[in-house]
Amino acid sequence: MDNRTWYKRFLLSNLSILFIFGTIVIAIVFSVAYGNVSKETEKESRTYAEQVVDGMTTRLKNIELMLAGQTVNNDAINDFFNGSAGAPGLVNYKASSEIAKMRSNLLIHSVYFYRYKDGLVLTGGYAAPIDDFTDKTFIQSVPKATQNRWSPIRLYSEFPLIDPPERVISIVKSSRGNEGLIVLNVKVDKLLSMAGSAGSGQRSFLDIADVQGSPVFSTEPAAQKTKPTTYLESDYIGLKYASGPVTPDLFGQAAVRSLAPLSILIPSLLAILAYIMFVTRRNYRPIENIVRRISDYRHETKPAASDEFSIIEQVFDNMLGRMNLIDRQEAENAIMRRKRFFYELQEEDTAFTASEWEDYARLFRMPEKGCGITVAIMEIDKYVPLMRGDRQQLLEAKHRLETELGMRPELAAVVAGSDWIAGGRLALLVRAGTDGISGTIGPEALMDGLRSWVRDAFPFSVTIGIGSVVDGLPEAKTSFREALAALQYKMTAGNNRVIVYLEIRNRENRVDTDYYKWAENLIHHFKLPAPAWQGDLDKIFGHLEERLLKEEELRLLLNDLTHRFARLIEELPPAIQDLWHAASYSRMSGALRETGSVAEIHELYESLIGELYDQYAAILDKNSTNPVIYEVKKYIEDHFANPELSLNLISDRFGMNGKYASQLFKEQFGVKFVDFLIGLRVERAQKLLRETELTIGDISRQVGYEHAISFGRVFKKTVGVSPGDYRKLMQPSRIPEEV
Repeated sequence: MDNRTWYKRFLLSNLSILFIFGTIVIAIVFSVAYGNVSKETEKESRTYAEQVVDGMTTRLKNIELMLAGQTVNNDAINDFFNGSAGAPGLVNYKASSEIAKMRSNLLIHSVYFYRYKDGLVLTGGYAAPIDDFTDKTFIQSVPKATQNRWSPIRLYSEFPLIDPPERVISIVKSSRGNEGLIVLNVKVDKLLSMAGSAGSGQRSFLDIADVQGSPVFSTEPAAQKTKPTTYLESDYIGLKYASGPVTPDLFGQAAVRSLAPLSILIPSLLAILAYIMFVTRRNYRPIENIVRRISDYRHETKPAASDEFSIIEQVFDNMLGRMNLIDRQEAENAIMRRKRFFYELQEEDTAFTASEWEDYARLFRMPEKGCGITVAIMEIDKYVPLMRGDRQQLLEAKHRLETELGMRPELAAVVAGSDWIAGGRLALLVRAGTDGISGTIGPEALMDGLRSWVRDAFPFSVTIGIGSVVDGLPEAKTSFREALAALQYKMTAGNNRVIVYLEIRNRENRVDTDYYKWAENLIHHFKLPAPAWQGDLDKIFGHLEERLLKEEELRLLLNDLTHRFARLIEELPPAIQDLWHAASYSRMSGALRETGSVAEIHELYESLIGELYDQYAAILDKNSTNPVIYEVKKYIEDHFANPELSLNLISDRFGMNGKYASQLFKEQFGVKFVDFLIGLRVERAQKLLRETELTIGDISRQVGYEHAISFGRVFKKTVGVSPGDYRKLMQPSRIPEEV
């Protein structure tokens, strides 16, 4: 192209990069030089501050040592504090002479002694009571214990009428025997002037402040100071120190130090510039040829784009757009075909053509034949309660489960496809051939590892049903149906486990006839009421836990037990009926949906029935007013087989009105006399029908009915089936078919 737009832009961009790079390198060189100068200045300031602190500390420690040396074993000083028997004037004179010796140091402003017992203060020039002494406030503020630190700065004059007050700091020591104080005052201004002279010729300033931060001393005026870089504090002296450079010309010093490296850097940048221009010109030729060919293909003498890469970009955009569209369509088609495959597995009457099987084999990347596969169905445990909880969290967890399923290395090569076939069920198409990972560890072990991973990584557990291994996709429906059948045993097999259809199909068994006897005993003991109902309930569910039953069979048995209770509740007081209809019935009816195992159903039933029983027993205890009615109840239980048993017989035997007896019986036990009698007779008849071969006529006479027709009518009304049909149902040889 004539204008060579891209070439100019590319060259300009490289030059810009070089310029930026050079600027950055120069800036780095200058920054390093500036940093070195700044660090040196900061180090110099710190050294200066440390020298001042050390010098002041050393001078004050020397004074403190001098004070200790002249006061230890000094008889004149000891005589003053002990109150020697000698002449007071002579004692004071000798002690004052010792004070004069101590003041030989130019830093020492004054020294005075304070005696506790008579409050006398002795200075180098006079003695005065503490109340007349000018430093009384300071003395009284000093505790009797020896102080090892210098006092804060204060104003003090030994001769206030002659000398103006000066700034001093004091060290206070207790006399031997702790009979008084020795106070030594140091001239602050003299001490600070020595510190200032130590910094003469320095390029740093020094500010000194007391512990409250009030300025005490400064070597430079504020206009010549920068921000301090060094902060020190002396606990011994009680002063704070701040030091920094005095308006330094750091920029100029850094510029001088940068000249040497820059003299090498700049020629190097110029050489790189020449090389970039040469390489750019040579590398542009292939791009120019590509643009020329594209222009010729499009039959355009002048392309619509403004530069070479715009032309190439247009071509690639069109090509990539078409490729992305094709990829999206293929991905959407693959998802729909995968969903259709799992949908077709659930249909009994549909059959795939050979071409469809080939298409599915390509979709799942497996041969149509000769590749062992199995179908596994993963079911979320307690799915209904989870959906009533945090629904959004559950939906997000389901999506994450399906997504991460294909990302796990041990599953990616084995699970050919997956899809949610129901709200809580995920179907998996698993390769089980010898060429996959599952060929070494087996589909069962693979699914068990998947189950454990889900339990640890998600807010729920799963139970997985596995069908048999089949030869290729055409037989996948068989494995799918077996996987569904395996999940039918989930309630009795338990949650959070792998159920293999081939292992479980031969272990299926039925309930014993004792189940119905225990159910009748449960109803009977509840109605009495008697605590033995709990033992009956434990026998029922203990038996169900030992049996391997399908979910439909378990549902029929639980519905039978629930309906028995429903019939019983209708005979009990209204308060029990209200509790039953308000909570107990709905929760017992929905036990299979709300729980995940027989053990959990057992716990739920025991809780609900226990609540009913406690309220029922409380009502009976509250209404218990006549102990005779218990004798009536016992008599009925012992003589229910007597055909003559009636209210008239009860009235004659116990000497009470028949209607009153019936009313009292109803109030006490929540059931009518007639219904209670019928219940005992029918219960006995059921036992005889199950366990004996007596005729129905003999059984009717043994339970108190003279006519078999009357017995049959009452039995069918109570049980729901005739005595003959009940006997057929209870015969062991017919139990599997009836269930």
